[in-house]
Amino acid sequence: VPTNEPDKYSVTCKVCRDVKKTKKPKNYKWQKNYGTGTMSRHLRSEHVLGPEGEKGSSGGGQAQLHGYASDMPGAGMPFIYNRDRMISKLGKFIIADELPYSFGESSNYEYFNRVALQPQYRKYGLRKKVIALDTPTRWNSTYKLLHDAIAYRDVLTDMYNESRATDGQFITNDHWSLAKIVHDVLETFDNATHIFSYVYKPNIHMVILECIKIICTIKQTSLANPGAAVKRLLDNMKVKWCAYFTEFPPIYAIAAILDPGVKLEGLTNLLTFYYQQLDVQFDVPYNVNNCKHILERLCEDYGAVIQPQPVGSSMGASRIGILGP
Repeated sequence: VPTNEPDKYSVTCKVCRDVKKTKKPKNYKWQKNYGTGTMSRHLRSEHVLGPEGEKGSSGGGQAQLHGYASDMPGAGMPFIYNRDRMISKLGKFIIADELPYSFGESSNYEYFNRVALQPQYRKYGLRKKVIALDTPTRWNSTYKLLHDAIAYRDVLTDMYNESRATDGQFITNDHWSLAKIVHDVLETFDNATHIFSYVYKPNIHMVILECIKIICTIKQTSLANPGAAVKRLLDNMKVKWCAYFTEFPPIYAIAAILDPGVKLEGLTNLLTFYYQQLDVQFDVPYNVNNCKHILERLCEDYGAVIQPQPVGSSMGASRIGILGP
């Protein structure tokens, strides 16, 4: 800011000036060849978020102040961009998703994070969000990507459409409708994954039930959305699914039989319904009887090893109560 004295200037904090419009801006003296240490200290103490996100921390790292003209995204909103903090937090993201560290150093990613995404999320009243990346071999990553993107659809639509104004390839409501369909199908799969990830809770008897939910969701979605894009997607998902779950390993079926809510008859009904939804021919009675024979052999083997004691002995009553005579 020029002063009345020749060759002398002062420096104004653009954040304070923009936020506190009713107050007189606080100016700092600036002299040639002396740098901007005063302003740097002011930024760290007043505005920069520290390593743990607390305001006013002195550990703000390398901060860069950005102002935006009226034609820029997030216009009129001053913004501090802390590059060091972003890179340190990005490290966890890179390690978790097995990305090269060059990803975080990419100038394109830095532009996306600093100029495009972060100023805009404030305009929509949203929190800053790092969108997950899609991994082609993991359906859950696609679900997480769509789940985050749908919540920020207005931000992403505006940002992308502004960047593609020259070639006319815009994101439309049809694209988001398709994303929502895929999101809802994969949500059932993601829920099942969480159930199977329990460590201290028995869940093996739930595998067949959750698989039925998934394949029913795929089939119902296919019937409700006859579009070519959705049908092609769901057909490919079904082919991939059949590579793993056309035939269940016996352990899953036996666990279902031992479930008091399913038992032998319930397993037969569940598998019959499952293969009807899957449109696959499968010999359900043969496989259920095979599981029954496995249980019978197990019972015989344990019966031969563990013999009941006479009723008068100290352990006789408990063993007879468990195994029968």
